Parts: sequence; C-alpha cells; structure tokens
Amino acid sequence: MQSFINIETKNINGELITMVNAHDLHYFLGSKQDFNTWMKKGISDFRLVENKDFICLHKKMEANNATIIDYHISLDMAKELSMVEGNEKGNLTRKYLQQIICSC
Repeated sequence: MQSFINIETKNINGELITMVNAHDLHYFLGSKQDFNTWMKKGISDFRLVENKDFICLHKKMEANNATIIDYHISLDMAKELSMVEGNEKGNLTRKYLQQIICSC
C-alpha cells in the first residue's frame, strides 16, 4: 500500500509531523465525492486545525496560471477519513495507517 500512499514528514511550527497527501488518499480510497467537497467536509466534521492537523500548500499551475491548494494531512486525520469512507479500501487503509502510527 505504501506505493499508493506516499508518507512524508513535514515541519509544522517546528514540529515534525508524519503526513500524507490528501489528493493521493482521496484517489486511493475511490471516494465518490469530488475532492474539494470531501476535504472541506472532513475538516468541518472532525474540527481540524490548519497547521496542526493539516497544511495547505498553494501551487501555481504553469499551463493556465491557476493556483491549486495541495492539502497534506496528519496520519490521524487520514485514518479518520479512511474509516468514514465506508469501503474495503478505507478499512485496509485505516489499518495500515494505524500500524504506522503505532510504530512511530
């Protein structure tokens, strides 16, 4: 599963946090919701705090000069979002992330 969900360590306010790219997780889980709705709902439902539970990286696209937001989320948040997805991939991902959290 690691080849599908890239796990990275990011520095947030001087603290190293293990995170995953939310777009990658959303794609891997096969969510039926569009990404922006899925992400905003997750932030709202779980009362997540920016620069603690997730970070936003703004990327400028060269092709059309648009800016996209690239979300990186903590493993705990990724585990919660995987659990509520309600499918087999979500269940497997939750278990996988729990193993990583326990080994940290």
